[in-house]
Amino acid sequence: MSVDNKRFKGNMPRSFYVDVEVYSEFKSFLAQLGRSVSEEVNEFMVRRLAELKGEAEKYRESLDYEVLKRRFAKVVDEVEKLSNKLKRLGYYEDLKTLAFDLGLDFSDLHNLSEITPKILAKWDGPSEYAHLFISLAETAKEKRELEKKLKEIRLSLKPVDSSIGG
Repeated sequence: MSVDNKRFKGNMPRSFYVDVEVYSEFKSFLAQLGRSVSEEVNEFMVRRLAELKGEAEKYRESLDYEVLKRRFAKVVDEVEKLSNKLKRLGYYEDLKTLAFDLGLDFSDLHNLSEITPKILAKWDGPSEYAHLFISLAETAKEKRELEKKLKEIRLSLKPVDSSIGG
């Protein structure tokens, strides 16, 4: 049977035969990770193809970049979620002011671990909101670090080739 590749535009149907129990368990584990069997099989095939072609290092760089981009997107969402929650509850500005008064360097949050105990000691509101604010600051710090790494990659002279296997 011949298949018209142009009709499928890269989404040509494929069939694999695997043990039903193995497939079911594999699918279950992947679901817990938020991944599909198709994503996992495709990633395996791309990685293996890169190995066979002698391009494993290039693939790892590409994969690291993709992981970094996904993590950055999740962290951005988490910062927004925590900020909005604290603002909606009316504690964001008070906690931000307290952290500033205690010496938190908002430019890069490098001294967050030093200021965290002071926030907890000085905050006179519900402690759960202080913990939410600290979580927000920790996540914002991670966001800045990831953003810095992404910028370095994207500005580098040797751009990452994300077309491997694509």
